[in-house]
Amino acid sequence: MDFANLNETMRIAEDQEKRFVPLFGDDTFRSWILYFRPGEHTDMHYYLSPETFLVLEGKAAVKGIKAEERVIGKNEIVFFGAKDYYQITNVGDEPLVLVGNRSEAFGGAHVTAQEG
Repeated sequence: MDFANLNETMRIAEDQEKRFVPLFGDDTFRSWILYFRPGEHTDMHYYLSPETFLVLEGKAAVKGIKAEERVIGKNEIVFFGAKDYYQITNVGDEPLVLVGNRSEAFGGAHVTAQEG
């Protein structure tokens, strides 16, 4: 059994200017915090396993490969199936903080739109 304090993890991400802070992981599951400053974003990419993101703070534009887009905010969750392309952008004036979960170990394949 493991525990994490999300407030402490968010403080670490902000103070140490880390975008990615791992929470838990084993051979079949992983959980982490993502911290985006205003305007920061991911590339358009997918993973081989399904994943979710829960917004703890801020607003995120979630865009798919066909330019479909939706803005989500605090306490909203987005689910991506395996090989669903997406890009996440902080569209607010404050930090965007997400909790991510994926059904694979840390270090899984990150496939960008240019590679796929």
